[in-house]
Amino acid sequence: MTNLYKFMGADIIDKLMMDETHIGIKFSHLHEYNDPYEFFLTIDFNRGSDELAFYNEMIGMVTKQPATCFTKSPVIPPMWAHYAGNSSGFVIEINEEKFKKYLDEIGFQDHSSIADVEYKDSPDTGIEDILARAFHICKPRYIYWLQSCIMTAAYLTKQTCWSYEQERRVIINEKALTKLNDNLMLLPVPINCITGVIVGHKSNDLLKQKIQSLAKKAKCRYFEMVIGKTTTTPFLLSQNLKSHQFINGNIIPASRQCKKCYEPLNMENKVCGWCGITNHDVKMAEYRNSFRMIANYGGLDKYISSMNNITEEYNKGK
Repeated sequence: MTNLYKFMGADIIDKLMMDETHIGIKFSHLHEYNDPYEFFLTIDFNRGSDELAFYNEMIGMVTKQPATCFTKSPVIPPMWAHYAGNSSGFVIEINEEKFKKYLDEIGFQDHSSIADVEYKDSPDTGIEDILARAFHICKPRYIYWLQSCIMTAAYLTKQTCWSYEQERRVIINEKALTKLNDNLMLLPVPINCITGVIVGHKSNDLLKQKIQSLAKKAKCRYFEMVIGKTTTTPFLLSQNLKSHQFINGNIIPASRQCKKCYEPLNMENKVCGWCGITNHDVKMAEYRNSFRMIANYGGLDKYISSMNNITEEYNKGK
């Protein structure tokens, strides 16, 4: 089962529902996106002004469809930071197959596409030959092929520095959207396409209540994102305090979890290593710390200063 994940700030929740059975997903034109190099990986721009003018003519014809961005994972910390209010917002999980079926029902399956973004740092050289043919020969078939290449490159390529997003884009005919004003276009999406909602670990109680209400209305799963202590990947906690992990594209229950902090375990213990620390462990850690012994005799500052000098001399000799 393939799912799409949409990160949102806490302020969106009061504007999310378009009516009792649909949420609104915002679509934008590419020039409105936050990547200043959104069109940069289509062709090599080190060329004559006449070819660049022709390229502008072509790209102006193929980038008129609005798009929206999803990701393939709900547990990417930078995504929570950048797109969900520094983890104070939420994520909506949408089943891709249900979403495609809905697009088909409203007559836009053939006027939309869903695809992964490819990450690279230079344009595809394969487009150069097609560009040359279209520019010099001007036959309609070459222009058709060129526009197809440009559209794919413009909509579905980004620099590798953005690869952490694991982005998947939906491109659609603007006629499918509800235009609320000159700056806001929404696609009504049935709530039965929603299979899960996740609140960030910094979300407040009011947002949690509103997201729980949405989960109840959509009859989907509700999770809270938790920052664990043993890995850099967050885990998800359900309302019944059952831990879940995101594995192979799906949110699944953890086979074992700590009885105290609920973090998933990969060992047979009842608690994780951190929650299992005893007073005896603390005392033994202090006993093994030789700096404490030196400090008790008042010599720690002198010892550290001496070691700093030795280290500095050693580094000079390298």
